[in-house]
Amino acid sequence: MEPADSFSINDANPMDEDAYEISEELEETQSTQSTQQTQQVASQPPPPPDLHLWGYLQPCNPALARIDFWRIHPGYSIGRNPQTNAVVLPGFKISNHHCTITWDGHEDINSNVIVRDLSSNGTFINGSKIGRDQTRILRDGNEIAFGTTVPQPTGTEDYRFVFRNTAGGPPTEGLYAFYDISSDLGKGSFATVRKAICRSTGEWFAVKMIHDKGRSARADTARNQVFAREIAIMEKLKHPNICELKEVFFQQGNDNIDLVLELVEGGDLLEYILQRNGLSEVDSQHITYQICQALSYIHSVGVAHRDLKPENILLTKEKPPIVKVADFGLAKIADSLTMLRTMCGTPSYLAPEVVKQENEEGYDNRVDSWSVGVIVFSMLTNAGPFNEDMNQPDIRLRIAERTVNWSILTDAHVSPEAQDFIRQLLEENPLYRMSLTEALQHPWLTSYTPVYNFAYPPPASGSSISSGATYGLLGLEMDSSMEIPGMTYSKVKHEGSRLQRRAEVLAQAAEGGAQIPQPSQDMIDRASQEDQSHVASSSKGPAKRPYSEMAPVLEDS
Repeated sequence: MEPADSFSINDANPMDEDAYEISEELEETQSTQSTQQTQQVASQPPPPPDLHLWGYLQPCNPALARIDFWRIHPGYSIGRNPQTNAVVLPGFKISNHHCTITWDGHEDINSNVIVRDLSSNGTFINGSKIGRDQTRILRDGNEIAFGTTVPQPTGTEDYRFVFRNTAGGPPTEGLYAFYDISSDLGKGSFATVRKAICRSTGEWFAVKMIHDKGRSARADTARNQVFAREIAIMEKLKHPNICELKEVFFQQGNDNIDLVLELVEGGDLLEYILQRNGLSEVDSQHITYQICQALSYIHSVGVAHRDLKPENILLTKEKPPIVKVADFGLAKIADSLTMLRTMCGTPSYLAPEVVKQENEEGYDNRVDSWSVGVIVFSMLTNAGPFNEDMNQPDIRLRIAERTVNWSILTDAHVSPEAQDFIRQLLEENPLYRMSLTEALQHPWLTSYTPVYNFAYPPPASGSSISSGATYGLLGLEMDSSMEIPGMTYSKVKHEGSRLQRRAEVLAQAAEGGAQIPQPSQDMIDRASQEDQSHVASSSKGPAKRPYSEMAPVLEDS
Protein backbone atom coordinates (compact mmCIF):
# COMPACT_ATOMS: atom_id res chain seq x y z
CA MET A 1 0.00 0.00 0.00
CA GLU A 2 1.48 3.34 -1.00
CA PRO A 3 1.48 5.82 1.89
CA ALA A 4 -0.30 9.09 1.38
CA ASP A 5 2.03 10.84 3.82
CA SER A 6 4.56 9.99 6.52
CA PHE A 7 4.45 10.13 10.33
CA SER A 8 7.37 9.23 12.59
CA ILE A 9 6.40 8.12 16.07
CA ASN A 10 9.54 9.62 17.63
CA ASP A 11 9.37 12.98 15.88
CA ALA A 12 5.78 14.16 16.03
CA ASN A 13 3.72 15.75 18.74
CA PRO A 14 0.50 13.72 19.17
CA MET A 15 -1.63 16.79 18.39
CA ASP A 16 0.69 18.25 15.72
CA GLU A 17 -1.30 18.57 12.52
CA ASP A 18 1.91 19.17 10.57
CA ALA A 19 2.67 15.48 11.08
CA TYR A 20 0.21 14.87 8.30
CA GLU A 21 -0.25 16.65 5.03
CA ILE A 22 -3.79 18.02 5.20
CA SER A 23 -5.35 19.10 1.94
CA GLU A 24 -5.67 22.84 1.38
CA GLU A 25 -9.41 22.47 0.90
CA LEU A 26 -9.84 20.91 4.36
CA GLU A 27 -7.65 23.55 6.02
CA GLU A 28 -9.60 26.34 4.33
CA THR A 29 -12.93 24.85 5.39
CA GLN A 30 -11.81 24.56 9.01
CA SER A 31 -10.26 28.04 9.20
CA THR A 32 -12.99 30.21 7.53
CA GLN A 33 -15.94 30.98 9.73
CA SER A 34 -17.97 34.15 9.95
CA THR A 35 -18.92 35.88 13.19
CA GLN A 36 -22.53 34.83 12.70
CA GLN A 37 -21.57 31.17 12.27
CA THR A 38 -19.41 31.35 15.37
CA GLN A 39 -22.30 32.67 17.44
CA GLN A 40 -24.59 29.92 16.17
CA VAL A 41 -22.07 27.22 16.94
CA ALA A 42 -21.41 28.65 20.41
CA SER A 43 -25.07 28.26 21.30
CA GLN A 44 -25.02 24.55 20.43
CA PRO A 45 -23.44 21.62 22.31
CA PRO A 46 -19.79 21.16 21.36
CA PRO A 47 -19.13 18.47 18.73
CA PRO A 48 -17.47 15.25 19.83
CA PRO A 49 -13.66 15.34 19.52
CA ASP A 50 -11.71 13.54 16.81
CA LEU A 51 -14.46 13.67 14.19
CA HIS A 52 -11.74 13.93 11.56
CA LEU A 53 -10.38 10.50 12.59
CA TRP A 54 -11.58 6.95 12.01
CA GLY A 55 -9.34 5.77 14.83
CA TYR A 56 -6.12 6.22 16.72
CA LEU A 57 -3.47 4.29 18.65
CA GLN A 58 -3.04 5.42 22.25
CA PRO A 59 0.48 4.51 23.45
CA CYS A 60 0.85 2.41 26.58
CA ASN A 61 4.11 4.24 27.26
CA PRO A 62 3.70 8.01 27.77
CA ALA A 63 7.10 8.60 26.11
CA LEU A 64 5.46 8.02 22.73
CA ALA A 65 3.02 10.13 20.75
CA ARG A 66 -0.51 9.14 19.84
CA ILE A 67 -0.90 7.88 16.27
CA ASP A 68 -3.97 9.33 14.51
CA PHE A 69 -5.72 7.70 11.56
CA TRP A 70 -7.46 10.33 9.42
CA ARG A 71 -10.69 9.67 7.57
CA ILE A 72 -9.19 11.02 4.34
CA HIS A 73 -6.73 8.08 4.48
CA PRO A 74 -8.49 4.72 5.10
CA GLY A 75 -5.25 2.74 4.91
CA TYR A 76 -1.88 3.10 6.65
CA SER A 77 1.39 1.21 6.25
CA ILE A 78 3.57 0.86 9.34
CA GLY A 79 7.26 0.01 9.39
CA ARG A 80 10.85 1.10 9.88
CA ASN A 81 11.47 2.45 6.37
CA PRO A 82 10.64 6.19 6.28
CA GLN A 83 10.43 6.21 2.48
CA THR A 84 7.63 3.67 2.11
CA ASN A 85 5.53 3.91 5.28
CA ALA A 86 2.88 6.32 6.46
CA VAL A 87 3.78 5.61 10.09
CA VAL A 88 7.45 5.10 10.91
CA LEU A 89 8.53 3.06 13.95
CA PRO A 90 12.34 3.11 14.03
CA GLY A 91 12.86 0.30 16.56
CA PHE A 92 15.25 -2.56 15.78
CA LYS A 93 12.45 -5.14 16.16
CA ILE A 94 10.35 -3.39 13.53
CA SER A 95 10.48 -4.66 9.94
CA ASN A 96 10.89 -2.32 6.99
CA HIS A 97 7.32 -3.18 6.02
CA HIS A 98 5.82 -4.31 9.31
CA CYS A 99 2.06 -4.26 8.77
CA THR A 100 -0.88 -2.43 7.25
CA ILE A 101 -3.98 -1.16 9.07
CA THR A 102 -7.05 -0.55 6.91
CA TRP A 103 -10.50 0.86 7.65
CA ASP A 104 -13.42 -0.36 5.52
CA GLY A 105 -14.99 3.12 5.32
CA HIS A 106 -18.20 2.33 7.23
CA GLU A 107 -19.15 5.14 9.59
CA ASP A 108 -21.17 3.15 12.12
CA ILE A 109 -20.73 0.50 14.79
CA ASN A 110 -20.35 -2.14 12.07
CA SER A 111 -17.14 -0.64 10.73
CA ASN A 112 -14.18 -3.01 10.53
CA VAL A 113 -10.46 -2.35 10.80
CA ILE A 114 -8.14 -5.01 9.40
CA VAL A 115 -4.49 -5.57 10.32
CA ARG A 116 -2.26 -7.47 7.91
CA ASP A 117 1.03 -8.65 9.41
CA LEU A 118 4.05 -8.42 7.10
CA SER A 119 6.76 -8.64 9.76
CA SER A 120 9.41 -11.07 10.92
CA ASN A 121 9.11 -10.42 14.67
CA GLY A 122 5.35 -10.18 14.65
CA THR A 123 2.36 -7.93 15.13
CA PHE A 124 0.29 -8.85 18.19
CA ILE A 125 -3.34 -8.22 19.16
CA ASN A 126 -4.02 -8.78 22.85
CA GLY A 127 -0.79 -10.76 23.09
CA SER A 128 -1.60 -13.13 20.20
CA LYS A 129 0.70 -13.07 17.20
CA ILE A 130 -1.16 -12.53 13.94
CA GLY A 131 1.39 -14.33 11.77
CA ARG A 132 3.17 -13.24 8.61
CA ASP A 133 0.82 -12.58 5.68
CA GLN A 134 -2.15 -13.23 7.98
CA THR A 135 -4.94 -10.79 8.87
CA ARG A 136 -6.95 -10.05 11.99
CA ILE A 137 -9.80 -7.69 12.88
CA LEU A 138 -8.66 -4.90 15.21
CA ARG A 139 -11.48 -4.02 17.60
CA ASP A 140 -12.02 -0.98 19.77
CA GLY A 141 -10.07 -1.34 22.98
CA ASN A 142 -7.71 -4.04 21.70
CA GLU A 143 -4.03 -3.80 22.56
CA ILE A 144 -1.80 -3.95 19.49
CA ALA A 145 1.95 -4.40 19.80
CA PHE A 146 4.60 -4.17 17.09
CA GLY A 147 7.70 -6.38 17.31
CA THR A 148 7.14 -7.62 20.87
CA THR A 149 4.49 -7.58 23.59
CA VAL A 150 7.13 -7.09 26.29
CA PRO A 151 7.54 -3.57 27.74
CA GLN A 152 10.90 -2.19 26.64
CA PRO A 153 13.42 -0.42 28.88
CA THR A 154 13.76 2.28 26.22
CA GLY A 155 10.38 4.00 26.28
CA THR A 156 10.72 5.31 22.75
CA GLU A 157 10.83 1.71 21.43
CA ASP A 158 7.95 0.40 23.54
CA TYR A 159 5.51 -0.03 20.67
CA ARG A 160 2.42 -1.15 22.55
CA PHE A 161 -0.81 0.74 21.92
CA VAL A 162 -4.53 0.59 22.61
CA PHE A 163 -6.66 1.00 19.48
CA ARG A 164 -9.68 3.29 19.61
CA ASN A 165 -12.20 3.05 16.78
CA THR A 166 -13.88 6.45 16.33
CA ALA A 167 -15.50 5.81 12.93
CA GLY A 168 -18.95 5.37 14.47
CA GLY A 169 -18.67 8.42 16.71
CA PRO A 170 -18.19 8.52 20.49
CA PRO A 171 -18.94 5.27 22.38
CA THR A 172 -22.40 5.09 23.93
CA GLU A 173 -21.88 1.96 26.02
CA GLY A 174 -19.13 -0.04 27.62
CA LEU A 175 -15.96 1.00 29.41
CA TYR A 176 -15.05 3.86 27.07
CA ALA A 177 -18.49 5.44 27.38
CA PHE A 178 -17.92 6.01 31.10
CA TYR A 179 -14.15 6.20 31.52
CA ASP A 180 -11.27 7.96 29.81
CA ILE A 181 -8.19 5.74 29.77
CA SER A 182 -4.87 7.31 30.68
CA SER A 183 -1.37 5.92 31.23
CA ASP A 184 -0.15 2.35 31.55
CA LEU A 185 0.29 1.31 35.21
CA GLY A 186 1.67 -2.15 34.58
CA LYS A 187 1.53 -5.29 32.48
CA GLY A 188 1.32 -8.91 33.53
CA SER A 189 1.29 -12.17 31.63
CA PHE A 190 -2.40 -11.99 30.72
CA ALA A 191 -3.52 -8.49 31.69
CA THR A 192 -2.62 -4.84 31.38
CA VAL A 193 -3.46 -2.26 34.07
CA ARG A 194 -4.20 1.33 33.09
CA LYS A 195 -5.16 4.45 34.96
CA ALA A 196 -8.62 5.76 34.12
CA ILE A 197 -10.85 8.66 35.13
CA CYS A 198 -14.61 8.41 35.54
CA ARG A 199 -16.19 10.97 33.25
CA SER A 200 -19.13 11.71 35.51
CA THR A 201 -17.29 12.09 38.84
CA GLY A 202 -13.68 12.87 37.95
CA GLU A 203 -12.52 10.08 40.27
CA TRP A 204 -9.45 8.07 39.27
CA PHE A 205 -9.48 4.26 39.08
CA ALA A 206 -7.30 1.42 37.87
CA VAL A 207 -8.64 -0.69 35.01
CA LYS A 208 -7.28 -4.23 34.68
CA MET A 209 -7.77 -5.31 31.07
CA ILE A 210 -7.68 -9.09 30.88
CA HIS A 211 -6.88 -10.64 27.52
CA ASP A 212 -8.29 -14.13 27.96
CA LYS A 213 -6.96 -15.85 24.86
CA GLY A 214 -8.31 -19.18 26.09
CA ARG A 215 -11.91 -18.24 25.32
CA SER A 216 -13.53 -19.41 22.12
CA ALA A 217 -16.49 -17.83 20.37
CA ARG A 218 -18.55 -20.99 20.86
CA ALA A 219 -18.01 -21.03 24.61
CA ASP A 220 -18.16 -17.28 25.06
CA THR A 221 -21.71 -17.02 26.40
CA ALA A 222 -21.35 -19.98 28.73
CA ARG A 223 -18.04 -18.72 30.13
CA ASN A 224 -19.54 -15.28 30.67
CA GLN A 225 -22.08 -16.93 32.96
CA VAL A 226 -19.20 -18.42 34.96
CA PHE A 227 -17.52 -15.02 35.09
CA ALA A 228 -20.78 -13.41 36.23
CA ARG A 229 -20.96 -15.64 39.28
CA GLU A 230 -17.30 -15.09 40.17
CA ILE A 231 -17.56 -11.32 39.66
CA ALA A 232 -20.70 -11.14 41.80
CA ILE A 233 -18.68 -12.59 44.69
CA MET A 234 -15.72 -10.29 44.09
CA GLU A 235 -17.90 -7.18 44.02
CA LYS A 236 -19.28 -7.98 47.46
CA LEU A 237 -15.89 -8.23 49.15
CA LYS A 238 -15.76 -5.11 51.33
CA HIS A 239 -12.77 -4.82 53.62
CA PRO A 240 -10.28 -2.05 54.47
CA ASN A 241 -7.38 -4.19 53.25
CA ILE A 242 -8.91 -5.39 49.99
CA CYS A 243 -8.59 -3.53 46.70
CA GLU A 244 -12.25 -2.97 45.90
CA LEU A 245 -13.77 -4.02 42.59
CA LYS A 246 -16.10 -1.23 41.41
CA GLU A 247 -17.59 -2.65 38.20
CA VAL A 248 -16.88 -4.93 35.27
CA PHE A 249 -17.24 -4.68 31.51
CA PHE A 250 -16.85 -7.45 28.99
CA GLN A 251 -17.93 -7.85 25.42
CA GLN A 252 -19.70 -10.68 23.66
CA GLY A 253 -17.56 -12.15 20.89
CA ASN A 254 -14.42 -10.44 22.18
CA ASP A 255 -11.68 -11.65 24.49
CA ASN A 256 -11.48 -8.57 26.72
CA ILE A 257 -12.66 -8.34 30.32
CA ASP A 258 -12.20 -4.96 31.98
CA LEU A 259 -12.20 -4.74 35.78
CA VAL A 260 -12.59 -1.24 37.25
CA LEU A 261 -10.73 -1.24 40.55
CA GLU A 262 -9.88 1.06 43.40
CA LEU A 263 -6.72 3.00 42.48
CA VAL A 264 -3.87 2.32 44.92
CA GLU A 265 -0.91 4.54 44.10
CA GLY A 266 1.84 3.54 46.54
CA GLY A 267 3.22 0.67 44.44
CA ASP A 268 3.27 -3.02 45.32
CA LEU A 269 4.93 -4.94 48.13
CA LEU A 270 7.70 -6.36 45.95
CA GLU A 271 8.83 -2.87 44.96
CA TYR A 272 8.58 -1.81 48.61
CA ILE A 273 10.82 -4.70 49.74
CA LEU A 274 13.42 -4.24 47.02
CA GLN A 275 13.71 -0.48 47.51
CA ARG A 276 14.48 -0.98 51.21
CA ASN A 277 16.65 -4.08 50.82
CA GLY A 278 14.21 -5.94 53.05
CA LEU A 279 12.01 -4.71 55.90
CA SER A 280 12.42 -4.41 59.63
CA GLU A 281 10.46 -6.77 61.82
CA VAL A 282 8.13 -3.99 62.95
CA ASP A 283 7.35 -3.00 59.37
CA SER A 284 6.87 -6.66 58.46
CA GLN A 285 4.42 -7.11 61.34
CA HIS A 286 2.49 -4.03 60.21
CA ILE A 287 2.05 -5.42 56.70
CA THR A 288 1.53 -9.08 57.69
CA TYR A 289 -1.21 -8.16 60.18
CA GLN A 290 -3.20 -6.43 57.43
CA ILE A 291 -2.64 -9.26 54.93
CA CYS A 292 -3.91 -11.81 57.44
CA GLN A 293 -6.93 -9.67 58.26
CA ALA A 294 -7.86 -9.52 54.57
CA LEU A 295 -7.29 -13.22 53.90
CA SER A 296 -9.03 -14.34 57.09
CA TYR A 297 -12.08 -12.34 55.98
CA ILE A 298 -12.22 -13.69 52.44
CA HIS A 299 -11.72 -17.27 53.66
CA SER A 300 -14.65 -16.82 56.04
CA VAL A 301 -16.96 -15.95 53.12
CA GLY A 302 -15.87 -18.93 51.06
CA VAL A 303 -13.27 -17.30 48.82
CA ALA A 304 -9.60 -18.14 48.43
CA HIS A 305 -7.05 -15.97 46.64
CA ARG A 306 -5.00 -18.83 45.14
CA ASP A 307 -2.37 -16.62 43.50
CA LEU A 308 -1.03 -14.55 46.37
CA LYS A 309 2.38 -12.95 45.78
CA PRO A 310 4.02 -9.60 46.61
CA GLU A 311 2.94 -8.09 43.27
CA ASN A 312 -0.71 -8.65 44.28
CA ILE A 313 -0.29 -6.78 47.57
CA LEU A 314 -0.67 -3.07 46.89
CA LEU A 315 0.27 -0.27 49.25
CA THR A 316 -1.09 3.22 49.70
CA LYS A 317 1.07 6.34 49.97
CA GLU A 318 0.42 6.71 53.70
CA LYS A 319 3.32 6.24 56.12
CA PRO A 320 3.20 3.49 57.19
CA PRO A 321 1.24 2.19 54.19
CA ILE A 322 -2.21 0.67 54.23
CA VAL A 323 -2.28 -2.77 52.60
CA LYS A 324 -4.70 -3.50 49.76
CA VAL A 325 -4.72 -7.14 48.64
CA ALA A 326 -5.66 -7.30 44.95
CA ASP A 327 -6.59 -9.76 42.21
CA PHE A 328 -9.11 -11.94 44.02
CA GLY A 329 -10.87 -14.28 41.64
CA LEU A 330 -8.49 -13.93 38.69
CA ALA A 331 -7.68 -17.61 38.92
CA LYS A 332 -11.19 -18.26 37.60
CA ILE A 333 -11.72 -15.22 35.40
CA ALA A 334 -8.66 -16.15 33.35
CA ASP A 335 -8.86 -19.55 31.70
CA SER A 336 -7.34 -22.26 33.90
CA LEU A 337 -4.46 -23.17 31.61
CA THR A 338 -3.34 -19.55 31.19
CA MET A 339 -3.47 -19.02 34.94
CA LEU A 340 -1.67 -22.29 35.62
CA ARG A 341 1.23 -21.44 33.30
CA THR A 342 1.45 -17.98 34.85
CA MET A 343 1.58 -19.30 38.42
CA CYS A 344 4.35 -21.72 37.48
CA GLY A 345 6.46 -18.72 36.39
CA THR A 346 7.42 -18.06 40.04
CA PRO A 347 6.76 -21.33 41.87
CA SER A 348 7.96 -20.26 45.34
CA TYR A 349 4.47 -19.07 46.22
CA LEU A 350 2.84 -22.34 45.12
CA ALA A 351 1.98 -24.66 47.99
CA PRO A 352 3.37 -28.19 47.57
CA GLU A 353 -0.08 -29.77 47.30
CA VAL A 354 -0.79 -27.75 44.15
CA VAL A 355 1.63 -29.88 42.14
CA LYS A 356 1.71 -33.10 44.19
CA GLN A 357 -1.88 -34.04 43.43
CA GLU A 358 -2.65 -37.58 42.32
CA ASN A 359 -6.36 -38.25 42.83
CA GLU A 360 -9.36 -35.95 42.95
CA GLU A 361 -9.85 -34.86 46.55
CA GLY A 362 -8.87 -31.23 46.14
CA TYR A 363 -7.36 -29.00 48.84
CA ASP A 364 -8.34 -26.10 51.00
CA ASN A 365 -7.66 -22.39 51.41
CA ARG A 366 -4.41 -23.06 53.27
CA VAL A 367 -2.66 -22.73 49.94
CA ASP A 368 -2.88 -19.01 50.80
CA SER A 369 -1.16 -19.66 54.15
CA TRP A 370 1.85 -21.07 52.32
CA SER A 371 2.03 -17.98 50.09
CA VAL A 372 1.92 -15.67 53.11
CA GLY A 373 4.73 -17.65 54.73
CA VAL A 374 6.94 -17.11 51.68
CA ILE A 375 6.02 -13.41 51.58
CA VAL A 376 6.87 -12.85 55.27
CA PHE A 377 10.18 -14.70 54.83
CA SER A 378 10.98 -12.44 51.85
CA MET A 379 10.09 -9.25 53.73
CA LEU A 380 12.43 -10.09 56.62
CA THR A 381 15.38 -11.30 54.51
CA ASN A 382 15.01 -9.71 51.04
CA ALA A 383 15.43 -13.24 49.65
CA GLY A 384 13.40 -16.28 48.76
CA PRO A 385 13.33 -19.13 51.28
CA PHE A 386 14.34 -22.09 49.13
CA ASN A 387 17.40 -23.99 48.10
CA GLU A 388 16.27 -25.14 44.69
CA ASP A 389 17.47 -25.88 41.19
CA MET A 390 16.58 -22.70 39.30
CA ASN A 391 17.22 -24.45 35.97
CA GLN A 392 14.83 -27.34 36.61
CA PRO A 393 11.94 -26.88 34.14
CA ASP A 394 9.80 -29.69 35.61
CA ILE A 395 7.61 -27.98 38.20
CA ARG A 396 6.93 -31.22 40.09
CA LEU A 397 10.60 -32.05 40.47
CA ARG A 398 11.56 -28.50 41.34
CA ILE A 399 9.04 -28.29 44.19
CA ALA A 400 9.64 -31.87 45.37
CA GLU A 401 13.40 -31.31 45.61
CA ARG A 402 13.46 -27.82 47.12
CA THR A 403 14.26 -27.26 50.80
CA VAL A 404 13.81 -24.28 53.07
CA ASN A 405 17.07 -22.67 54.13
CA TRP A 406 16.18 -21.68 57.68
CA SER A 407 19.69 -20.38 58.32
CA ILE A 408 18.82 -17.29 56.27
CA LEU A 409 16.40 -16.22 59.03
CA THR A 410 19.02 -16.80 61.71
CA ASP A 411 21.63 -14.85 59.76
CA ALA A 412 19.14 -11.99 59.39
CA HIS A 413 18.63 -11.96 63.20
CA VAL A 414 14.92 -12.65 62.89
CA SER A 415 13.24 -13.11 66.29
CA PRO A 416 12.28 -16.63 67.48
CA GLU A 417 8.58 -15.62 67.43
CA ALA A 418 8.78 -14.53 63.77
CA GLN A 419 10.68 -17.70 62.83
CA ASP A 420 8.03 -19.84 64.49
CA PHE A 421 5.31 -17.87 62.67
CA ILE A 422 6.95 -18.61 59.32
CA ARG A 423 7.60 -22.27 60.14
CA GLN A 424 3.91 -22.83 60.90
CA LEU A 425 2.93 -21.29 57.56
CA LEU A 426 5.57 -23.19 55.57
CA GLU A 427 4.42 -26.56 56.89
CA GLU A 428 4.35 -28.90 53.87
CA ASN A 429 1.43 -30.93 55.13
CA PRO A 430 -1.66 -28.68 54.78
CA LEU A 431 -3.41 -30.62 57.54
CA TYR A 432 -0.93 -29.14 60.04
CA ARG A 433 -0.39 -25.77 58.38
CA MET A 434 -1.58 -22.71 60.31
CA SER A 435 -4.64 -20.97 58.88
CA LEU A 436 -4.55 -17.22 58.45
CA THR A 437 -7.29 -16.77 61.04
CA GLU A 438 -5.10 -18.70 63.47
CA ALA A 439 -2.13 -16.58 62.37
CA LEU A 440 -3.81 -13.49 63.84
CA GLN A 441 -3.66 -15.20 67.25
CA HIS A 442 0.01 -16.13 66.95
CA PRO A 443 2.26 -14.35 69.52
CA TRP A 444 4.21 -12.62 66.76
CA LEU A 445 1.06 -10.74 65.66
CA THR A 446 -0.68 -10.41 69.03
CA SER A 447 2.37 -8.48 70.20
CA TYR A 448 1.81 -5.94 67.40
CA THR A 449 -0.26 -2.80 68.07
CA PRO A 450 -2.15 -1.77 64.91
CA VAL A 451 -1.43 1.72 63.61
CA TYR A 452 -4.81 2.07 61.92
CA ASN A 453 -7.94 1.33 63.93
CA PHE A 454 -10.06 -0.11 61.12
CA ALA A 455 -13.48 -1.48 61.95
CA TYR A 456 -12.75 -4.95 60.60
CA PRO A 457 -15.84 -6.97 59.64
CA PRO A 458 -16.33 -10.09 61.78
CA PRO A 459 -15.73 -13.48 60.12
CA ALA A 460 -18.82 -14.70 58.31
CA SER A 461 -20.74 -17.62 59.74
CA GLY A 462 -21.70 -20.61 57.64
CA SER A 463 -18.61 -20.33 55.44
CA SER A 464 -18.63 -22.55 52.39
CA ILE A 465 -14.90 -23.11 52.85
CA SER A 466 -14.00 -24.04 56.41
CA SER A 467 -10.47 -24.71 57.54
CA GLY A 468 -10.94 -28.40 56.88
CA ALA A 469 -12.93 -28.31 53.68
CA THR A 470 -11.32 -29.08 50.34
CA TYR A 471 -12.05 -27.82 46.87
CA GLY A 472 -10.60 -27.89 43.38
CA LEU A 473 -8.09 -25.26 42.35
CA LEU A 474 -7.59 -24.81 38.61
CA GLY A 475 -8.54 -28.44 38.17
CA LEU A 476 -5.58 -29.59 40.28
CA GLU A 477 -6.33 -32.04 43.07
CA MET A 478 -4.25 -33.90 45.61
CA ASP A 479 -4.51 -37.27 47.30
CA SER A 480 -4.79 -36.44 51.00
CA SER A 481 -3.68 -39.98 51.90
CA MET A 482 -0.39 -39.43 50.07
CA GLU A 483 2.63 -39.33 52.35
CA ILE A 484 4.25 -35.91 52.22
CA PRO A 485 7.86 -35.85 53.42
CA GLY A 486 8.66 -33.57 56.33
CA MET A 487 10.50 -30.35 55.86
CA THR A 488 14.22 -30.86 55.28
CA TYR A 489 16.45 -28.39 57.09
CA SER A 490 19.34 -27.15 55.00
CA LYS A 491 22.79 -27.14 56.59
CA VAL A 492 24.37 -25.38 53.64
CA LYS A 493 25.12 -21.67 53.88
CA HIS A 494 22.97 -20.04 51.22
CA GLU A 495 22.16 -16.47 50.21
CA GLY A 496 18.61 -17.23 49.20
CA SER A 497 17.07 -16.83 45.76
CA ARG A 498 16.71 -13.33 44.35
CA LEU A 499 13.26 -11.77 44.53
CA GLN A 500 11.87 -11.24 41.04
CA ARG A 501 8.64 -9.92 39.61
CA ARG A 502 6.70 -12.69 37.88
CA ALA A 503 6.17 -10.59 34.77
CA GLU A 504 9.94 -10.03 34.66
CA VAL A 505 10.61 -13.78 34.81
CA LEU A 506 8.15 -14.52 32.02
CA ALA A 507 9.35 -11.59 29.90
CA GLN A 508 12.99 -12.65 30.19
CA ALA A 509 12.05 -16.17 29.17
CA ALA A 510 10.05 -14.88 26.20
CA GLU A 511 12.85 -12.61 25.05
CA GLY A 512 15.86 -14.84 25.67
CA GLY A 513 14.37 -18.27 25.15
CA ALA A 514 15.22 -19.32 28.72
CA GLN A 515 13.18 -22.14 30.22
CA ILE A 516 10.73 -21.48 33.01
CA PRO A 517 9.01 -24.15 35.10
CA GLN A 518 6.11 -25.64 33.22
CA PRO A 519 3.07 -27.56 34.48
CA SER A 520 3.17 -31.28 33.81
CA GLN A 521 0.93 -32.79 31.16
CA ASP A 522 -1.55 -34.16 33.68
CA MET A 523 -1.78 -30.69 35.27
CA ILE A 524 -2.51 -29.23 31.84
CA ASP A 525 -5.11 -31.91 31.15
CA ARG A 526 -6.86 -31.24 34.46
CA ALA A 527 -6.87 -27.49 33.85
CA SER A 528 -8.41 -27.99 30.41
CA GLN A 529 -11.02 -30.34 31.85
CA GLU A 530 -11.99 -27.75 34.47
CA ASP A 531 -12.49 -25.09 31.79
CA GLN A 532 -14.70 -27.49 29.84
CA SER A 533 -16.67 -28.50 32.92
CA HIS A 534 -17.28 -24.85 33.84
CA VAL A 535 -18.65 -24.17 30.39
CA ALA A 536 -20.74 -27.33 30.36
CA SER A 537 -22.22 -26.80 33.80
CA SER A 538 -23.04 -23.16 33.17
CA SER A 539 -24.78 -23.98 29.89
CA LYS A 540 -27.21 -26.37 31.59
CA GLY A 541 -29.27 -23.64 33.19
CA PRO A 542 -30.15 -19.99 32.68
CA ALA A 543 -27.68 -17.30 33.64
CA LYS A 544 -28.34 -15.79 37.03
CA ARG A 545 -27.87 -12.27 35.72
CA PRO A 546 -28.16 -10.92 32.18
CA TYR A 547 -25.26 -9.28 30.36
CA SER A 548 -25.73 -7.00 27.41
CA GLU A 549 -22.74 -6.27 25.26
CA MET A 550 -20.14 -4.42 27.32
CA ALA A 551 -22.73 -3.80 30.04
CA PRO A 552 -21.53 -3.22 33.61
CA VAL A 553 -22.33 -5.91 36.15
CA LEU A 554 -25.28 -4.96 38.31
CA GLU A 555 -25.74 -5.87 41.93
CA ASP A 556 -28.42 -8.38 42.86
CA SER A 557 -31.54 -6.69 44.14
